[in-house]
Amino acid sequence: MKIKIKLESLENILNLSNSFCTIPIIMDKSMMFGAYGVDLNMSEYIWYQLPEECKNKIYNYKEHTIKAMIITLTNISAYSVSLSEHEKFKEPITMEEFYKDFSENKKIERLLCECDFPYSNMSVYFQNLGEIYAEFELEDCVRYEKEAKEEWRLKERERRKIREIYKSESISLEKMEEKEGRFQSFICNIHMSRKISKEDFEKIFSTYPLILKYLSLDFLILILKKAEELGIEISDNIKYDIGYCLADLQTEIMTEEEKKAIEEIRKKWNLKKVYED
Repeated sequence: MKIKIKLESLENILNLSNSFCTIPIIMDKSMMFGAYGVDLNMSEYIWYQLPEECKNKIYNYKEHTIKAMIITLTNISAYSVSLSEHEKFKEPITMEEFYKDFSENKKIERLLCECDFPYSNMSVYFQNLGEIYAEFELEDCVRYEKEAKEEWRLKERERRKIREIYKSESISLEKMEEKEGRFQSFICNIHMSRKISKEDFEKIFSTYPLILKYLSLDFLILILKKAEELGIEISDNIKYDIGYCLADLQTEIMTEEEKKAIEEIRKKWNLKKVYED
C-alpha cells in the first residue's frame, strides 16, 4: 500500500541527519529526492492522514522508521545543494538557484545528511512557498531497536562505499577511459551476439556499477533471461539499483510491449515502483 502524507515542514518532523538521501532532482520549481532510513516524528497532524491499516500496524511503535521514501517540495523559490567529504572532490561541489519570487522575509530551511550516491556529505538549503509531501510503502514502515538500527546503518554505509565505481587509489584518467572503452566494446559484442556466458556475468559483476551506464530495456531483458538460463543469482543490491534505473527507463518508453516488459521484470525481482504510471 502506497501512503502519501503532507508535512508542515521537514524540520522536527523527519530526522534526515541520520539518513541517506539521493541528490535532489529540480524540475518546474519542484524538488524531489529519495531518503532511506528516515526517523519520523509522529504528530497528530500526520496521524490523522494515515490510513487505518497503517495506524493498526504502527499503533504500538515507540519510534517510527521509514526504510525508503520519496520527498517532494513544490514551488521552491531558492535552493542550494552542496556535496563534500568525498575522496574525489578537491573542494565542495555546489549547485544553486534563486527564483524571482524569492523572499528575504521567509525562512530558509536546511537539511544535512549522507548522500546516497556518490557517497559523501550533503547539505541542502531551500525556501519553499508550496507544499511538502512524503510518499512511502506501508511495508517500509518498520520498528528498529537502537542496536539493530545502528547495525543497519553501518551495513548501508559499507554498501554505498562498495558501490563507488573507482576507489581512492584508482587509476589515472587515461586508464579509466581505456577501461571504460574496453567495457563499452564488451557490451557492444553482447548486443550483437545476443549471448552472455558465465564469464561475461563475472565481468559485469566485477566492474559493477559500470553496467548501469549502458542499461537499456532491451539489454536488461537479455540479462534477466540469460541469468535464469545459467542459474546466475543477481544480488539484492544490484536489483535495488536496477529498480531505480527502471524508473528512468519508464519515463522514456512508449509502447505497451515495453510497459509489459518492465512490469514482468518488477514482478520477477520483486521491485517496487518509484513513481506512479
